Amino acid sequence: MTANAMISDNVRRFASVATVVALHLTSELPAQTAPSWAPTLDSIARSALATSRSPGATVAVVVNGQLAYAKGYGLANIETQQPMTAEMLLRVGSVTKMFTGTMLASLAESRELDMERPISAYVLTLAGKRVGSVTTQQLITHSAGFIDNAVAYGRMGEGALGEVMREVNDTLMFTGAGRTFSYSNPSISMAGYVGEVAGKQRFASLVESRVLRPVGMKLSTFKPLEALTYPTAMGHVATGANGAMAVVRPMTENTAQWAAGFLFSNAPELARFTIALMNSGVIDGKDALPRGVVRRATTGYVPHAGGSGLDSAMYGYGLVVGSARVNGKPERVWTHGGAINGYNADVIMLPERNVAVIVLANGPGSGNAAIRDGALRLVLGTPLAYVPRAEARELTAAEQSALVGKFAMGGVTVEFTQTNGALMFKQGAVTAPVRGGAPGEILIGTQRMFTRTENGTVMYVYTGSRALARQP
Repeated sequence: MTANAMISDNVRRFASVATVVALHLTSELPAQTAPSWAPTLDSIARSALATSRSPGATVAVVVNGQLAYAKGYGLANIETQQPMTAEMLLRVGSVTKMFTGTMLASLAESRELDMERPISAYVLTLAGKRVGSVTTQQLITHSAGFIDNAVAYGRMGEGALGEVMREVNDTLMFTGAGRTFSYSNPSISMAGYVGEVAGKQRFASLVESRVLRPVGMKLSTFKPLEALTYPTAMGHVATGANGAMAVVRPMTENTAQWAAGFLFSNAPELARFTIALMNSGVIDGKDALPRGVVRRATTGYVPHAGGSGLDSAMYGYGLVVGSARVNGKPERVWTHGGAINGYNADVIMLPERNVAVIVLANGPGSGNAAIRDGALRLVLGTPLAYVPRAEARELTAAEQSALVGKFAMGGVTVEFTQTNGALMFKQGAVTAPVRGGAPGEILIGTQRMFTRTENGTVMYVYTGSRALARQP
């Protein structure tokens, strides 16, 4: 047998074993009768995969506080052609943040962590630095003034989180703490390390012992070598001129940013977490999470302009909290998405109805919203209506004047200039006209940006949840 044949044979054997394990796990789930809308959701999911070109996806739907449906679609691995099953683990990207936030809420409720104390009280090497004066509350709500970066490949080993966070300096900050919301992965990573110090355990162990295991998430883990002992769907990205899907190699890993986006989980286990949150911490008739922990985690603290298309969006502990409309009436919503090399995730909860939808994809996530909103429409009997996009309009002279200037965050700089009575946007070699939208909103082509005005001058512009601060 040639070397290539041996490798091919081993791949087939591994796929066969993984499938058997997946079937074993499936057999442990309670037998359920598929809801009447299941065939329609299946059709929506398959259509979305065809459009997005993601190899596969898993979906879980919670109705009346119970897992009503969970299913895998497509392939877990385009090379082995292994089918996707609902119980397969995928990386969930920034959905991780709600677990980091719940762990911190647990430490705060048990008075092991003071969320309003400067973090230099826990990370002693930051004493005397501006970066050490921020609070854990500001870190977990993206209001500490930290820049954003997402480093897919970095240090390994559970000591890496502390090694990196103990050595940060003031260049991590681009504006004053508490001034504004600005999405930041390093901010959440630092919050995770503060939790590690306060809780006297490694970050992953803290989340496991205080959140994952209590709610019955038995397979979910931050540890790749543990995740790979269970059926795991490989992440895929488009490559080459024709955009063909390829397995991400090497697998993304950076222990220093585990807290921000590196959790492995599956749709049914994420459904258990949503059930516990929506039921004040209770699942299977047991108090899995203290009521105070749930209240802390799901409260909105910082305004989040345009957050997830919700009205009056605020950011909680790793959750966007706001409202949408069902049949014209406001409906409270908790949600968060996630993306990391080769994976995309979407979790949405309607707590007053005990309804939740989880969508995980092992490739491009452009079809996730169609699956999420399709599932909600089937369960609710009507679409969930987000904040509608405003019609473009011309900016007034005062609005133009308030925007003129440069704005920056980290290495990103944009500029607004007036030319012949029109406001122009410039970033690098790109120049485009600026129009108005809803109050506090501007439109640059199809892109929406938001603004925050202080004393008649725009001090921050927001793009993709990141703030850019006005420069002197």
